[in-house]
Amino acid sequence: MIDCIYVLQFYLVVFMFVDLPDFNCLKKLAEEDPEELDFLCHFYSRQLIDNAPEKYQKRLNGLLFQIEATKRRCKNPLHRCISISKMMMDSFENLHSALTDVIELDMNEPAKQKEKPPQNNIIHFPAEDIQN
Repeated sequence: MIDCIYVLQFYLVVFMFVDLPDFNCLKKLAEEDPEELDFLCHFYSRQLIDNAPEKYQKRLNGLLFQIEATKRRCKNPLHRCISISKMMMDSFENLHSALTDVIELDMNEPAKQKEKPPQNNIIHFPAEDIQN
């Protein structure tokens, strides 16, 4: 789970410092040359993955593969946007669920520690006459 958080943070930090073309340029590419826009998207994704720590590159490559497979299945840009947004929301929902489970586990831990096992837990058996 920590890996997921790290990968998300890495994405955010890298894209804050990457010199992406401005919005108007990207919009113009989307309208006039969508293939070039796809190339740029793939280029920046590859750049991000190649600069990631080696232990995360396999996971990031898998994620890029899933995104590109989803994009290929889509019929138009709106369908692509909705599909990839759904992937992202599903991923955030899974992360939220995992974090919530950890928090609940952590909150319940002190209550479990307070429950002490009963003292002097000795089982008495009926005494039989051993001398006979």
